[in-house]
Amino acid sequence: MKKVSIVAKPHGDRVKQVLEDVCQFLGDKGVEVLLEENSAGVIGAGSVSHERIKEESDLVVVLGGDGTLISAVRILGEKETPILGVNLGRLGFLTETKIEEALPQLGLVLDGDFETEKRMKLHCHLVENGVKTLEIEVLNDVVINKSDLARIIEMEVYVNDYFVNSYRADGLIISTPTGSTAYNLAAGGPIVHPSSETIILAPICPHALTNRPIVISDDSFINIRLRSKEENVSITYDGQIARQVDPEKIITIKKARTGVRLVVPKNRNYYSLLREKLGWGW
Repeated sequence: MKKVSIVAKPHGDRVKQVLEDVCQFLGDKGVEVLLEENSAGVIGAGSVSHERIKEESDLVVVLGGDGTLISAVRILGEKETPILGVNLGRLGFLTETKIEEALPQLGLVLDGDFETEKRMKLHCHLVENGVKTLEIEVLNDVVINKSDLARIIEMEVYVNDYFVNSYRADGLIISTPTGSTAYNLAAGGPIVHPSSETIILAPICPHALTNRPIVISDDSFINIRLRSKEENVSITYDGQIARQVDPEKIITIKKARTGVRLVVPKNRNYYSLLREKLGWGW
């Protein structure tokens, strides 16, 4: 690996020291470091454009939490460049490498001694009068929710053009297996192994006890039609990008053409991660 990009969260007590250590480590190995703009500002160094990170990186190192990693995924777009996530946040379902393991793990990756796990993404776009708009890909989830308090959204959900259900709820979460431990979990949805090829539909506080989360195959395409003509409804992508959406538009979601490659530590597995992060019995 000749060029390694670093995407770090721009604040936090430990970020500066860890970032300096990683840059020094890579420099000693003769690796060119490409610093994302916010990351460069932490240590007062020069930065490169997102386009260079996308096109030139052999590896992306993320220093932060899951939100920082999702930002890196968005920079890479359709590129499946391996991502090594070092957890400087709290839960860290995506950034699995612990801070004290960062340099040894990075050394293994540079030596080619590493494994990656591919995660699926979702492709979402809006359709109005047959025209696609606002095309975005997400690693975790797409969330449709109300913008007004004390209001309920009414929506119809179709899978492969088959009518599934009419929901009256605070919202609806459309999640990947990776995102199953994010908002989906908080809303009562199932935990799904991240290597699974499925899509999860989980209503948020549905106004009917019989409305339950449903898991569908990854080759499905989903159309959502809003029936709430006078309510303010927003759509949120990976918890980082939000847009207002009006009833004339159809929300369409399907599996993205490309995915994300995460470097996974060899000494842990997903079930040990769940035990650690969720406090399950040992």
